Amino acid sequence: MDKTQTKELEHKEVLYRQMADLYPTEPEYLRRLIELLLQLDKEQEAVNKMRQLEKLYKKHGLKDVAKSLKDLRQNISDNTDDLNATLNPFLSNIKPEALHMLMRGAKRIQLSEGETLIKQGDHDDGIYIVLGGELAVLVLYRKRKNPTMIHMLKEGEIVGEIAFLEGSVRNASIIANTNASVLKLMHKRILQCLLKFPEVGDSLRHESEFRKQLTAINGNKMLTMLPDEAKDHLAVHAKTIHYPAFSVISRSKKNLSWMGIMISGLVRIVAEDRLGQSHLLEPIKSGDTIADIAALREEAIAADMITVNDSVILQIPVEIFREVMDANPRIKNRLIESAAERIAHTMVCIQNNKS
Repeated sequence: MDKTQTKELEHKEVLYRQMADLYPTEPEYLRRLIELLLQLDKEQEAVNKMRQLEKLYKKHGLKDVAKSLKDLRQNISDNTDDLNATLNPFLSNIKPEALHMLMRGAKRIQLSEGETLIKQGDHDDGIYIVLGGELAVLVLYRKRKNPTMIHMLKEGEIVGEIAFLEGSVRNASIIANTNASVLKLMHKRILQCLLKFPEVGDSLRHESEFRKQLTAINGNKMLTMLPDEAKDHLAVHAKTIHYPAFSVISRSKKNLSWMGIMISGLVRIVAEDRLGQSHLLEPIKSGDTIADIAALREEAIAADMITVNDSVILQIPVEIFREVMDANPRIKNRLIESAAERIAHTMVCIQNNKS
């Protein structure tokens, strides 16, 4: 809202305030004043005026209207109090008018410890904001028997935005780790808000990107063992890069500025032996790391890497990766041991190819 619009609303506020004072038994003037107060972000006064309007409606015999107004007042009051007490990154930069639009029709849900809010693979019609308690985000990866906890949602965080933005089923289960309270925002209301306030979509996409990057990190059997703070640190600095089929990711003897995790697609590796003969090695698949040992040893990569179909790679800056690994030597050593096994296996494959 620009200064001209704000000034116009303030003039109308003065007018309807006077009309409500002159005609205290006419509900229409008070109703219009309340609408203006909400638009001007004067929530507390609007809630107080709603109480007056409820009494007027009752005097006029409009009990159903009075009850609906009471429900709306309590919803605005409760949700505003909850959200004001929450350091919410998604809502922090949203205009008050957008916030009011999102809150209309919002539903508060209480969860007991162990209760499921969302089940992986399901369809759902809302985005949730955590008001209190903790909720575990669990993903069942292929080739794993049990789900992996990729994140612990705490007060102020949102969940369900990926399925909303991509039109997909839920890609994770959400289970209350403690008694918890969430606020459910309905898709219809969110879509209306996005049409009027595009910046809300930007906030949602930012949250979605971070969650997908965190999911990719947890999809790797080594990196998933890192502490939550370390994984968050990697995810914050990472970026997702899309490669078309038959793209050259890198050439041998080149130093990469990143180490990667395959999110989707397939990468083939072509390595040369000492005699200059080329060998096609085992492909890099979803969940596998790329150039992790080269990053730790500050060496150039030893092979050409080419995508064979559309591929998505999460790229983490080398310096950030080293920083996290140095702070977690146990995981670093396991990563190096795993790499040594891969190299030994690769050498066997090359020898077999020669024979």
